Amino acid sequence: MVADGTMNRIINFIIWPAVSGLVFGFVLLQLPRLAEYIPGLEGYLPKESIQQITTNSFSYSDAFSKTAPAVVSVNSTADISRRADEQIFSPFRRPILLYDESTSLGSGVIISPDGYIITSFHIFEINGADIYESSLPEITVTLYNGQTMEARPIIFDRENDLALLKVDATDLSYLTAAEESSMDAGDIVLAIGNPRNIGQSVTLGIISALLKTEDSYVIQTDAAINPGSSGGALIDVDGKLIGINSTIVTESGGSEGISFAVPASKAFELMQDYLERGPGGYLGVDGEFVSRMFSRMFLDSDAEGMWVEELSANGPADNAGLKPNDIILSLADIEIISQEAAIYAVQTTYNMNPGETVVARVYREGEIITLPIVLGVGEAIIWLTDNKPLLDPSPFSNNLLR
Repeated sequence: MVADGTMNRIINFIIWPAVSGLVFGFVLLQLPRLAEYIPGLEGYLPKESIQQITTNSFSYSDAFSKTAPAVVSVNSTADISRRADEQIFSPFRRPILLYDESTSLGSGVIISPDGYIITSFHIFEINGADIYESSLPEITVTLYNGQTMEARPIIFDRENDLALLKVDATDLSYLTAAEESSMDAGDIVLAIGNPRNIGQSVTLGIISALLKTEDSYVIQTDAAINPGSSGGALIDVDGKLIGINSTIVTESGGSEGISFAVPASKAFELMQDYLERGPGGYLGVDGEFVSRMFSRMFLDSDAEGMWVEELSANGPADNAGLKPNDIILSLADIEIISQEAAIYAVQTTYNMNPGETVVARVYREGEIITLPIVLGVGEAIIWLTDNKPLLDPSPFSNNLLR
């Protein structure tokens, strides 16, 4: 009997208060949730509890939804030249070249309402082909609404891994750049692109580091960026563009949490430089450099320089009297004695303004003639190497002396 009384006292003085305390604590923890349903209860709760509820229910859907329409997928097709297999060399005919079609996929970002699109340069380096081995790519972009449009390349910037494209459209959704001074390691970022061609998607991460160089920086992030997302947008939580997704460090071929983006400021500088400069001088010639040995073997001449394969009808060079099979020995006072010299001559011509006169010294059927050519207005392709703009030097691009 004494034992039963002792047990009851233990229950009354120890266990029941403990159980009541646990129940009371549970109720307190649930009060922030009950505040949504009980009028007036919110005023009695600590502010810290209300802030915690707001943080836990935060979403990035607003930033994504207003940014997504400005991110496009980019498809590129180019022909890569190669010599025919088992070709027998003959001094009486030119080498036979075969062309293989290759395609690549990436993403892009619309940065102006009138159709300027920024993407990554490396998506146009198909199968590692050098620029001398491939044609200029045929490019299409697919908008967020599924509309597909042809795009033309304006600038290739190998050094910064950027390419500027243009589509003929207006009133497009576009992104503006975030303030660079507001970015820091640890900030939340979103990466938007078209990974592995499965459709547009978004991934979440932070800025892992801002890697400084002498005159620029690169953004490192752990947001997942997979093949196909190159050229896509890296945005902040307000939907502002902070970078163009560029490269990843990986051994597996997929994202391993080390990705890099080119600062958005570089993209806008590229577009602004082009808009301020305007189109360069237009010559209207399609050709390729030939050595003296090649000329002797295949062209029945003793000259080296730029062999004119084709002229744009009624173009500046055509109107000046240049003819197919002419060999341009010098252009703009630059002796064309190598492929590099030919590229430099083209660069110099492009740097001249439409309406200026460039002098071409030409070899034609054993004679050397001089032709003054008044340049027209052209939208030449620029190749940036070490910040020096060059026209695409591919002999198969139909743009060499544009």
